[in-house]
Amino acid sequence: MTSPSADLLATADDVQARTDHQFTADERARVAVLCADASAMARSLVPTMPVPAPATAVGVVSTAVLRALAAPPEGLKDEAIGGHARTLAHDGGGLYFTDTELTLLRPAPNAGAFSIWTV
Repeated sequence: MTSPSADLLATADDVQARTDHQFTADERARVAVLCADASAMARSLVPTMPVPAPATAVGVVSTAVLRALAAPPEGLKDEAIGGHARTLAHDGGGLYFTDTELTLLRPAPNAGAFSIWTV
């Protein structure tokens, strides 16, 4: 049996390396939990993910975690002030993957065999 950390596609250190914000101890603990959740989600959403995971996995999971950290904790989705409006959170909540991110986790399509004809 492998250790739980072996299943992580990104760690708190990986996420920290991708932001200028220095995490407090409490934030770092939350980042670790989000890394575990995002790794499990990615493996569930992309069951064909190769082993070892593609090199893109660390960045994809780290980006999802940073996006979740930026989501408003109170669940506020939209905000309008005067004539300006913005969307603050994704319909699925703070932790999610875009279609492009999921594509980056899938195995590369097999080009198959081909022939070159010469004359």
